[in-house]
Amino acid sequence: MNDWPELSGIRDDIPPPPGPEVVRAVLMRSALDAAEAPAPAAPRPYRAWALLAMEARILHPALWLVSALVMAACVGFVLAKEDTAQLVLALAVPLIAAAGVAGSQGPEQDAAFEMVAVTPTSPRVVMLARMTLVLGYDLALALFASVVLSPLGSMDTGLTSLITAWLGPMAALSALTLLLSVCWSPTGAMGCALTVWGLYALTATDIPVPDGLRHLWTTSPATVGLALALTLAAVIATGTGEPIRRARATHRS
Repeated sequence: MNDWPELSGIRDDIPPPPGPEVVRAVLMRSALDAAEAPAPAAPRPYRAWALLAMEARILHPALWLVSALVMAACVGFVLAKEDTAQLVLALAVPLIAAAGVAGSQGPEQDAAFEMVAVTPTSPRVVMLARMTLVLGYDLALALFASVVLSPLGSMDTGLTSLITAWLGPMAALSALTLLLSVCWSPTGAMGCALTVWGLYALTATDIPVPDGLRHLWTTSPATVGLALALTLAAVIATGTGEPIRRARATHRS
């Protein structure tokens, strides 16, 4: 200023620049405004559809391909040997659905398990979304196969008889697999499902099996009620703790 005498007094009536407390106050005000005015939530149908679309991308493509190939093989077998549609579908559809449910649960089958685990979405919602996708897909395949094969059956084996041959067993076996996958492991659940399925497959032979197993492998209020009860138990068990005998998420040194 001594070199420029004409500029003397230029700072008269000009306040000094603000200190760092002004920046702190502005940032605090911005954070409070963002908390007080949350973004509008998306409609529930859209959120549900977005969740299903995301889970469909996460699930392994082999789930869809293997189910379709096995169902196509069953249809081809019935086409080659007629009057076997009811037995083939009663055996194949529940096993396909149980394998799909087991393959959609647990970190062993989910490459994005850790990423999904840190999202705000409830584990129960994720589990139900995956079950809906897998069972919906397998149900569509089974219905299509039943429609294709119904004209090939005998006079008393129409479309309704074909559907009731596999619908109840599919629901019960899938629900059992889901509960065991949540409480134990998908591999163990699939082993139990194969055991139950194998016992029923013995009914096609001369080996005696318990009569109660035959009643389980039907579409009735008992099988539907059992499927609902097992599914409810799986929903309750999901997210309540780490499954038994599964590798822990944390390790002590």
